[in-house]
Amino acid sequence: MRESLNKSFDRLRTNGKLLIPFAIVAILAACGEDKVGPAIAPSEVTVMRVEPGETPVSFEYTAQTESSQLVEIRTRVSGFLDRRTYKEGSLVSAGQTLFQIDRKPFEAQLAAARGEMAAQQARLAVAQATLARVKPLVEQNALSKKDLDDANGSERTAAAAVEVARANVMSAELNLGYTTIKSPIKGLASFAKVQEGSYLNANSQEALLTTVAALDPMRVNFSVSENEVLKYREMIDKGILKTPV
Repeated sequence: MRESLNKSFDRLRTNGKLLIPFAIVAILAACGEDKVGPAIAPSEVTVMRVEPGETPVSFEYTAQTESSQLVEIRTRVSGFLDRRTYKEGSLVSAGQTLFQIDRKPFEAQLAAARGEMAAQQARLAVAQATLARVKPLVEQNALSKKDLDDANGSERTAAAAVEVARANVMSAELNLGYTTIKSPIKGLASFAKVQEGSYLNANSQEALLTTVAALDPMRVNFSVSENEVLKYREMIDKGILKTPV
């Protein structure tokens, strides 16, 4: 280093005084190359003891969710669909009205059935009154036993006709109630397969109006290959895997 500095001074003496400041700068820069940087502190090292232990293992599979209860909403009576009362794809509650069929024809049938039952009840009352008059007359031999048998038969026939009329009223009431189609469960309602104004036939495929899928609980379906099952069994036999307790 000293020999290089002496040569630099000799070169400056030959070139004149104007080059002296530049020479000083060069000398200082050359001297800075011998400086040593600050000392670097040693890095901290963490030491851990590695010991064998049990670690939970998870396996991933492609699965498909499925409702635990999928209900088909169908019509039980035939008629024109008046309106749809739910939003497609929405969550509906149990007992919520989904569809409404035109009620007017069924209300008329119910009124006719009730009228027929009233008429049969009137006939039964007449038959019972006739039987009540015939019995004492037969006992007094004023009438024959045939008249009593006829009176008993008329009373029983009228009573049976009343029961039939009552059953027709119940059937008409049920049919009227079926015009309001409700969801039996809480779940997610699908799209409507029919639109307002359509004629619904209870005995055809159009009887299916929509479906409601329960969301709680849900099923998850997935499959595991036979090779994977054998591999897991082999690992369990070797003690690499442990089945849950």
